[in-house]
Amino acid sequence: MSFLGPVANAAQGGHASPVFYLAVGFAILGATWAGYFRRENWKRMNLWVVIGITAICAMFIFSGFSEIFSQP
Repeated sequence: MSFLGPVANAAQGGHASPVFYLAVGFAILGATWAGYFRRENWKRMNLWVVIGITAICAMFIFSGFSEIFSQP
């Protein structure tokens, strides 16, 4: 698992950097909503799927900000 970079620490019970959490959260959140609004009506993603992905991304973003503000 060490070849995965910042995920390697999380796989061994450690924490990844807050920048990783924020980058992943905002990148996937932006890609999901951009994809939702750009698709045509017959290809549109289900709104509940988009809301679920948004909730997961919100946890990543919250984790990133909480680690940034909890550091001394």
